[in-house]
Amino acid sequence: FNPSVVGGKAIGASLFGLENRWGKLPVTMYPHDFIKESSMTDYDMTSGVGRTYRYYTGKPLFPFGHGLSLTTFKLSCSSETLDFACIVANVGGML
Repeated sequence: FNPSVVGGKAIGASLFGLENRWGKLPVTMYPHDFIKESSMTDYDMTSGVGRTYRYYTGKPLFPFGHGLSLTTFKLSCSSETLDFACIVANVGGML
């Protein structure tokens, strides 16, 4: 989550409407009780109470991929057998 040396430029571009900076979490944020009771060093996907977002059965604080966008998108997909074709269009005011 560290923007490093380009953070200032990115924030400026967002504030002045030059870019649509979206933020999606690359991790799952678990409730404090779950973290306190579970070993956070065990990365086995299937063991225990569901250490990863894929097997976790509780309600996370923020799920993997949670985030916001400053515009609206339209997704149109069609499929033939196992082939998919999708078109993503920006229908909001932010380019």
